[in-house]
Amino acid sequence: MSITINYSGVTVSGSTVTFDDIYNYAVANNLTSYISKSNNSFEIKGDLVINNNGTIYDTNKFITVLGDLIQIHKGSSLHLGTKRLNGSTLDGCTLNAPNIKLVYGFGCVDKTDSGDLFLYNSTINVYGFWSFFSGANHVEVIDCFVDGFGRIEGKNSILKNIIFKRSHGRYGALSPKGTLKVMENLSIYDSVPYYDTATSKNITCSLYHNPAYAPDLDIYYGTYDGYGDLAYIEPNGSVRNKLTLKGSTVKNGYSLHRVSTNVDFYHQFRFKPQLLKIDGSAGVGLNVEISDNAGKVVYSGVTDQYGYIDTWVTYYEDVIATGIKTLTPHTVKITDGTIISSTVLFINKNFEDFPLYFVDTTSSGVGGTIDYSIIQGMITQATNDICACETTNKTEVLTAIAGNSTKLDANASDLRAIKVAQGTNIAETETIIETVAGARLVL
Repeated sequence: MSITINYSGVTVSGSTVTFDDIYNYAVANNLTSYISKSNNSFEIKGDLVINNNGTIYDTNKFITVLGDLIQIHKGSSLHLGTKRLNGSTLDGCTLNAPNIKLVYGFGCVDKTDSGDLFLYNSTINVYGFWSFFSGANHVEVIDCFVDGFGRIEGKNSILKNIIFKRSHGRYGALSPKGTLKVMENLSIYDSVPYYDTATSKNITCSLYHNPAYAPDLDIYYGTYDGYGDLAYIEPNGSVRNKLTLKGSTVKNGYSLHRVSTNVDFYHQFRFKPQLLKIDGSAGVGLNVEISDNAGKVVYSGVTDQYGYIDTWVTYYEDVIATGIKTLTPHTVKITDGTIISSTVLFINKNFEDFPLYFVDTTSSGVGGTIDYSIIQGMITQATNDICACETTNKTEVLTAIAGNSTKLDANASDLRAIKVAQGTNIAETETIIETVAGARLVL
């Protein structure tokens, strides 16, 4: 192994080591004044540098680096914690770097020459600004707690289940280059204000978008607070670009600090219902059309072999050319070429694996014959196993169904009297049965 320890810190080069290996080398060479150990806790007096295809791979350690840089050069890597084959993580480390302030910790002084970073199930305490810059490097930060003004730029980034306690007011918590492969369950607690001399005001942002790095940036499944501004967007010349939050929760508004005047913003939710026939079989080959609240068709497709469609539906947009719009409620129309079913949904959250029942009525149209024994069986199953209905609601539905004839009339007052769910804001656990005229029974 190649380890160098001196007043400037610890350098690992050309081999894979643990922090115990580094400490044992210090003991053997009378260098423990530069690195100390107490049980599973280590303290490095200077910087930590990994270069020339070196790797530090460790688990269940507490590491403090007192230098102002943690450098990982191209071809090298820092790997803390373990990721199983099934994607779960365990045995993470706690890494403290109290002196990284207005420098680029977790990267290379040459911003284009960084190595790989793998952080699993770990706590990272960096008390100033930090960043991990990209070249062709790989970044995975999964199941981690991060305290510091941080951002990650990586073309091959996987970011999942991360809590950012703080973010830099101007640059936010994330500044990715390229499209992130996975970005799920990110949360930001707080943002430290940044005083912008150009506008003479404090800026507090959750996110940062530089179109020079990621022209059209999609960020998946996060939780973000608008603070003063949800995102800080850098200028990008004359090119039109997009910043899209997909499946994310946004708190306290959508205010954007745009230095650029031509980046459009979209907030979308995933719409992945399963179309089922009245007997519970998959509605294969059904045509599905989704329109926004202005009547514009935003999706048109056909259900797959399992009855699914899978798309992203825009809930809110802030487009430079057309302004701010909330586009829901949406109308979902389903047809097999003869029967047409439709319903209105407020798509203001993710609708995934959500059953939509397409009822195939007889050719007589409105009031066609339906087998109520099948419907009653579905209601019993749903109320017992799926729906969180109260007992009174369940009784009301079953009583109403029992008193009906074999006709389901879209205009019947007894159908309108069945009120299990109020309004058209349908929860993921609820079931919709549609008829040709769009009458709706919600379980």
